[in-house]
Amino acid sequence: MRPLPGPPTPVGFTSIPQSMPNQLSKDLYPQADAGPPVFEWRSALEAVPADIFVFDATRRLILAHVCSPSLQRMGEIKVDMTCCEMFWKAQGESQCVVDRALKSGTKAEFELTVGGGEQLPFVVIVQPLFDNGDATASGVLVTARDISDLRHAEAEVIVHKSFMSSIADRSPDEIYALNKGGRITWVNQRAERDNPLAAQGQRIIDFIAPESQAALLDGMKRAFAGQEIKIEIRATRTDENHRDVEAHTSPLWKEGEVEGVLLFLRDITERKRAEALASQSDKLRAVGELAAGVAHNLNNSLTVIKGRSQLMEMRTTDETTLKSLRVINDAVEDGSKTLRRILEFARRDSIHRFDPVELDDLVMSSIEIAWPKWQRKSPDEQIQVKPECTGPIYVKGDLTELREVVLNLVFNAVDAMPKGGVLEVGTRVDGDHGCFWVADTGCGMSAETIERIFEPFFTTKGDKGTGLGLSASHGIISRHGGEIVTFSRPGEGTRFEVRLPINT
Repeated sequence: MRPLPGPPTPVGFTSIPQSMPNQLSKDLYPQADAGPPVFEWRSALEAVPADIFVFDATRRLILAHVCSPSLQRMGEIKVDMTCCEMFWKAQGESQCVVDRALKSGTKAEFELTVGGGEQLPFVVIVQPLFDNGDATASGVLVTARDISDLRHAEAEVIVHKSFMSSIADRSPDEIYALNKGGRITWVNQRAERDNPLAAQGQRIIDFIAPESQAALLDGMKRAFAGQEIKIEIRATRTDENHRDVEAHTSPLWKEGEVEGVLLFLRDITERKRAEALASQSDKLRAVGELAAGVAHNLNNSLTVIKGRSQLMEMRTTDETTLKSLRVINDAVEDGSKTLRRILEFARRDSIHRFDPVELDDLVMSSIEIAWPKWQRKSPDEQIQVKPECTGPIYVKGDLTELREVVLNLVFNAVDAMPKGGVLEVGTRVDGDHGCFWVADTGCGMSAETIERIFEPFFTTKGDKGTGLGLSASHGIISRHGGEIVTFSRPGEGTRFEVRLPINT
């Protein structure tokens, strides 16, 4: 349809003269002796919040009620105008909508924009009119309603929804909307990225570690009761490993009732790991302080003992006594060496001078030293050693300290195979690092145990272990600028790998 012609002229209520011979007009505006007066029809039409146009069978306007300012500004609307002088055609239609309604006798509803510079949306309904049950339409009723306010409101809703969606997608938390059955109905982008398997319709509980499911279900139950709960639980990763998360459950309200739950998950795995490392560092610091204090006091006592024994050795000539005093002096010297090692353990920040250490020689010489530990086992409990050394690999380090690490790992591996098994050792180059490993076919460890094995005084050996071997080994490797990694599963053995900077 094309724009209305003519200059902008306010248009109000327009009707045809009563003398126009048309049955339709007589129905709408009957003579005074035939029914209600004309002003009652006008009052009824003026109360309708829409623009109304009535066309006769010749497609000419016989009645117009224009209430929309936008249509009023379009130009003058006159009785006897044809429909094509007033309206655009509906989008995609080659035939005038009024003409089509007269020919088909069917109702049509569509949306079009009206205006020159300011394009305003209208909903237009075209309804054919019939006289006394005739099969052929004798006229057409057209109603047009300005929906610009509705479209403006819809645009505001879209902008608001986009803004809220942007906030949700940029949240550092995974956000899940859950229905009363605990199934996912919506996720934000963070959840899609960090938990790609969590799709709509799936149960959120399937992505929570078994030991934490009861706590989450309780939090969801309390959220449906209108409460907000914050708990720490463990969730599963796509690789089936666990991660620590902080869960916040909040009721999802609709019309005064809780229709679902919003679940916020924040990954705190790294934070928990940092807390664990800080706790371990505090324990090691406490052990170091205790060791330093004990070593200092014992060293003072040994100094007194050694001084007295040397004085007695100078004053006696009895050979038996001299021999006993020499034994005392040797024992005191050994004790002093032990105390120096304790002080070295306490002074973890002391500067060490590292020399080139060949890994193959380090590993194989350590095996030779540890050999008696499993040689005493019965034939049914023998340990089979499988070395895999790849050639000379030199790293920076202290030979004595690194041998202590290898021995600790070897002894632990042997203890993990009380009924015998296979002990694998080997070396390799990994980029700018040299690696050695110790693996066993023993009982293995759970994920919870692996997280704590480097804690001071933590042991799985009961009274037979001190819980300091792996802790000391971890400290030594850290001072060497390397790392020690553990791979283990219950019943599948354990593998420790140590990476150290290559000597250049």
